[in-house]
Amino acid sequence: MLDELENLISFIQNEYIQFNEKWQNSDYYFKFDLKNNLIVDLSENEQMLNTIFNYREFINENNIQLLLDFKRFNTKNAKVNIRTKAKNSIEYKIKNYIENHENGKIPINKCLNDLFGIRIICAEKMGYAQITELIKYKFKNLKCIDSSKQDYKATHIYFRQGNFNFQWELQV
Repeated sequence: MLDELENLISFIQNEYIQFNEKWQNSDYYFKFDLKNNLIVDLSENEQMLNTIFNYREFINENNIQLLLDFKRFNTKNAKVNIRTKAKNSIEYKIKNYIENHENGKIPINKCLNDLFGIRIICAEKMGYAQITELIKYKFKNLKCIDSSKQDYKATHIYFRQGNFNFQWELQV
């Protein structure tokens, strides 16, 4: 199962890089720093806020191809699906961060780290330690977080390419 996960992660990295190139060459793209601009800044900068929604729209325009690309990772041992965060969910998250998280003085990339998400549900149990070991030795530039809470057992892996691209999230 770890081999399948490694293949999926490699695939996501390549898709992510290609997608970012297409995004940056699109009419929707507006370059701004997601690490140094804060959630609260979105209420004062309509262009940044519109770029977030444009990115979501750009994902949706490419969703059929992404869906087909990821479908090949469905096996008897694993089920892979993708999703784009809904517009109302993005709006709620921004509002929630402004009202409940340091008055929105949190970097945009910390809040909106999952506009596009991939989930793999594995037949075999894999623990956080196994997954982080794989990431540590094979994928030096990825961030891995234990997101388990109560009955929900998951490791989230974040794909990031600098401060000017939105992150993708893989839930394992």
